[in-house]
Amino acid sequence: MAITEIRIMSMSVQHPPRFVFNAQKNTWRGRKTAWGLGLLLGCKPAPSDELLDRVALSYHQSDELGDRVAAELFQNPSLRTAGLNPHQLLKTGVEQGAAAVGELTPQLKAMLTMAETTPHWVDEAQLETGCGLIHRWGRFAMYALGDFSLLGGYANSDIAKPLAFTGALNGNSSFDRVSETTSFWFDVTTPGGLKPGHAGFNSAVKVRVMHALVRARLLQHPDWNSDEWGLPINQGDAVATNVAFSMMMITGLAMLGWRFRDDEIEAVLHLWRYVAYLMGDDYTLLPQTRQEGVDWLYIIALGSRVNPDADSLELARSYLDNFLQVPGSRAYQWYVYWFHRMYANWFIPADIRKALNIPRAPLLSLLPLLQFPVIRLLDWGAHRFPAIDRWLQRIGRRGQAYIVSSRLQGRAVTFTDKQTLAR
Repeated sequence: MAITEIRIMSMSVQHPPRFVFNAQKNTWRGRKTAWGLGLLLGCKPAPSDELLDRVALSYHQSDELGDRVAAELFQNPSLRTAGLNPHQLLKTGVEQGAAAVGELTPQLKAMLTMAETTPHWVDEAQLETGCGLIHRWGRFAMYALGDFSLLGGYANSDIAKPLAFTGALNGNSSFDRVSETTSFWFDVTTPGGLKPGHAGFNSAVKVRVMHALVRARLLQHPDWNSDEWGLPINQGDAVATNVAFSMMMITGLAMLGWRFRDDEIEAVLHLWRYVAYLMGDDYTLLPQTRQEGVDWLYIIALGSRVNPDADSLELARSYLDNFLQVPGSRAYQWYVYWFHRMYANWFIPADIRKALNIPRAPLLSLLPLLQFPVIRLLDWGAHRFPAIDRWLQRIGRRGQAYIVSSRLQGRAVTFTDKQTLAR
């Protein structure tokens, strides 16, 4: 496939084969996507050429400090000679702080020092507001994340390749990995959870190192094609995943009837921007306003190839099948499975569902339409009466906590590299 080249003054930025935005923006799909985003979120997308070029470059960029930490901990013979366990060193450093890290691991100390240093742009009030809004939306936020953002994203096989290579979200691993992702999301959306030593902070930093370890392993795999897919867990895909947790979740919620003021969207984006900072993602690429968020959704939708392969189909099938493993009776498991299949049919466009072989949910897929006026009424009340908002936040977070605890069943989540390969 030819590489698109854009010239800006004296600089030349090459768009890799996987980034197809310029080829898609003037198609019917491009116009339909722009119209849909405008209808749902009230903004017409207009990403700048500068942003597009930065995204194009990001597929061959990684978290360099995270990579150095992973090499220092897990490819360092001096640690083995000293009888030190790299997993325990990381755990101690994350939970007790950079001061607890010895001189044998200066890269780990540097990473933890950076993570413990709150950036000047972080606004604690916005972080608190962002968490409260996510609590208000309750289980619906989780449905939008899983049945829309995650499942629909599998249509782009490029971003899904690390998952396919490691087997992280297919077969019997799917239930555990979805459960761990849910636990991570719960931790980072807990008020105060991103402070050093707290659960959200610990989860974000551990996931950062886990991603670096996976990246190092996949780069050594003979079948990994960096020219075609970019680096494993590259900055572009990391930022797109972050946007999926924020703006794509908001889009799914809008499809269910929720509405958002500009300051509410900005609070959620601010929360996830700080999460990106802790995880070593390029937070400077991330949106901070409604308009920037819509621009990013447009870039993800049109810049990603809709090219599901056998890996994509397996990931999609395994995601839905993981609900047949939730604790409970067989009847309850089938109920949960059909419940998420219903939301998948509501959220995901028909062409994507067809490409991923997502089974239909006749009649049930109309249930969200019946929920719409109820949700709109609750949203109206939350925006006008603080007591209703507090009530929604309380029962919403209780519902989120139930989903996490029922999936984990008391199991501790370590966020370590499982060192598995599916091929």
